[in-house]
Amino acid sequence: MRLAAAVSDPPSVLWEDGAVKVAAGGEGWASTPPAWALPVTVAGDLVLVRQGGVLVSVGAVCAYPVGFEFYLTFGFNPAPAAEWRARAPGGRVLGFHARTPHEQVTAARIAVGLAGRAAADSVACMNREVTWGEPIVTFAGGDAGIPSYAPVLRAESRWWVSPLPSPGLVEFSIFLHGADEPNGTASLDAEGILEAAGRSQVLWPAPETGPL
Repeated sequence: MRLAAAVSDPPSVLWEDGAVKVAAGGEGWASTPPAWALPVTVAGDLVLVRQGGVLVSVGAVCAYPVGFEFYLTFGFNPAPAAEWRARAPGGRVLGFHARTPHEQVTAARIAVGLAGRAAADSVACMNREVTWGEPIVTFAGGDAGIPSYAPVLRAESRWWVSPLPSPGLVEFSIFLHGADEPNGTASLDAEGILEAAGRSQVLWPAPETGPL
């Protein structure tokens, strides 16, 4: 299931897999994880939430020359008395779409604050066209939600962030069940991501130009 946003104002350089990169001399950006580069994994995991029968963590950050991908894992205690149940009415425990009033109540979203830039928000990127070059966090694969009837209340998804952060802290914030304020936040030093991105290997050269 793809939840990626549409992209407006494409640059003049296009990779064959659909991900874009800035013309020579510019800063790298891509709408999806590129197929033309081999990522390098950054060591370490972050726990965003561990209370009320809910566990949310970020791990396996994979850096590319034009951004990074991370794994987002959710786990819910199935016990009837778990606190999260009072905040999750209806037919799903977790979901990222917020199209209907019910989905807005139960939607989860992930925000990534990049040092020196505006924060990227998953719901904002999902519900509108994003401008080429702006910070994005978009769904890149995995579980798009957890239905209430699932035998195991666990989900693991991948998310793509572009461009790369500036030096400083990269802050991950999770908002559960339509919350206005984050349920949990954790930070990672951008130095590790930037160092890993510098070691990412380009597998084949980009075409100089290409149609959108």
